[in-house]
Amino acid sequence: MTNLDTSRLNRNACVSAAVLAALLASPAAMATAKTKAHAAAAPAAAQQPAATSQDALLNALLKNGVINKQQYADLAKSGQNFNDNALLQVLAQNGAITKDQAKSISGGKVDGAAPEIKNAPKANPNDGYARVNEKGIEWGSNDGNFKAKVGGRIQVDSQIAYNDPNAKPGTALSTGIALRRARIFIEGLMYRDYEYRLEYDFARDTGGASGITEAYVKYIHFAPFGLTIGQQNQRKSASSSMSNNYLTFAERALPNNAFIEKDKYQLGAMADYFNNAWGVPYVLTGGITTEALGGSGPYNSSDNSAPGSNSVGGTNSVANNANRNAFSGNQSYQMVGRGVALPFKDEAGNLLHTGVWGSYRSITNNYNPNGSVRNGGYAFASAPDTDVDRTNWASTGNLTNVKCSNGGAAPTAAIGGCGTVVKNGKTIKGHLVTAHQVNDINMFGAELMGAYGPFHMSSEYMMTKINGVGYDSNDLLQGYYVEGGYFITGETRPYDEKKGTWNRVIPKSNFLNNGGWGAWEVAARYDLLDMNTKNINGGAMDIFTLGVNWYLTPRVRLMSDWVHVLATNTGQGNVGASGSNGKCSGFPAQGSSAGIACFNGLSPNIWETAVRIDF
Repeated sequence: MTNLDTSRLNRNACVSAAVLAALLASPAAMATAKTKAHAAAAPAAAQQPAATSQDALLNALLKNGVINKQQYADLAKSGQNFNDNALLQVLAQNGAITKDQAKSISGGKVDGAAPEIKNAPKANPNDGYARVNEKGIEWGSNDGNFKAKVGGRIQVDSQIAYNDPNAKPGTALSTGIALRRARIFIEGLMYRDYEYRLEYDFARDTGGASGITEAYVKYIHFAPFGLTIGQQNQRKSASSSMSNNYLTFAERALPNNAFIEKDKYQLGAMADYFNNAWGVPYVLTGGITTEALGGSGPYNSSDNSAPGSNSVGGTNSVANNANRNAFSGNQSYQMVGRGVALPFKDEAGNLLHTGVWGSYRSITNNYNPNGSVRNGGYAFASAPDTDVDRTNWASTGNLTNVKCSNGGAAPTAAIGGCGTVVKNGKTIKGHLVTAHQVNDINMFGAELMGAYGPFHMSSEYMMTKINGVGYDSNDLLQGYYVEGGYFITGETRPYDEKKGTWNRVIPKSNFLNNGGWGAWEVAARYDLLDMNTKNINGGAMDIFTLGVNWYLTPRVRLMSDWVHVLATNTGQGNVGASGSNGKCSGFPAQGSSAGIACFNGLSPNIWETAVRIDF
């Protein structure tokens, strides 16, 4: 809801307003203007259905700054569909077109003076409006100071797993259907300068505030600069910054799931700014965050799953979403920033996107009196691009952990000791010592995306550097993905210059609308994650995915993905590890149970289907 770049709008306002005025003037002018506008339409306009109602036209003019809110209210109340040339008078008065142009188009009926709208009562700032359309339920005040909108999304996914014949009992992926996301939100504007949004996801609700994805207030008085405070997307990566309504595949790529998605929504303060320099649009974001509201917080040593949304359900993971307001010590904090530029973008929607992002997170570790980890550390994990059974086949386990001085088993409960072991006939009492302690984490990502006609591609590289006791420069977790798509029906993928990522796909014709078939897209992706390092055995996977998407309307889509796990490598094979079926060869994940070792070498296929609806 932030205002568009004013310099670009001022440049285009005269042309757009003149075309609109010509369209309203006469059928002949309309035909001529349609032909000219089709040849020179901006890419955004090419992606949007033609505005055929008075409300749609007024909303566009108000949003683009061509008319003000008082003029909007007066015109909206006229109820005359601008037959008396009131709109031409407003455009001339505001300088969007010249007085001579207004007079010429109206046949001399408009002289550019302040418009007199017949039967239009004086606008009352206490009056309001209400609308219901495909974008949700919206209401607000006529003076533009207040606005509210209610919307949501329903995403239902299914999965059929064709497991590897070598899969050990307890490691086979499940087949089933699940509610992937079920969200409702309210967003709007207060006192003209404050945007707000509150969104709740019933599918991720494990009690308390864990279902809250976004809860923030954004100050926009100095737009296009904005300052957002509250729970929000930390805005790492183009894919994770983009709404899941617009994803090409049912699930984001492996590195996104491992490094970002598990705690993407965090409490903090973030600033953003978008503009263009020498004709190059750019986006800058940055700020400081802590942890998720009601989320998992730091790793809990009594739970061998990784924290966050990736650790829910499945054959090898346990839900871990305890509210961080229990025993906590000091919260961890993060500094994060992202920069995006479009070195090339033309009027047809062809573009080249480049971007980088980075973050620094300080980790809190809390210990019990006996030296065991009470709360703290950090973990990274990912499922094999699955959307129903989200078992973590790759997991670092807690990167802060303990060991016993006598070589005995380290405690698995929050409070416990090493006990004694017998060596060479002697009983040796052990004490806890720190084996590994993660103190801070550095992350970096690079983005490259582009669109040319019906073809689009995206690629990202991400890495995570672990720093602390027992770690060195070799402990670098990394991953990347490359994907491409093609619209059989000829659409060009839209781009959001305010967020620096892809936007909603608009079919050229909706399904069953005047014989339309919606938009059809085929896509492919290769993604890789490697979390095996000198001191960490978190597992590695690479996966190939084929997908078909059918956009029946801009807000209803059917998806079908064929996912093939090319290889799974859960670490070095010189240590026996106890898995769900006795012994599994492989190194256990650092600080966790050895469960992921049992997935070593597996290569299943998964057929995923999804229904995506939002309003």
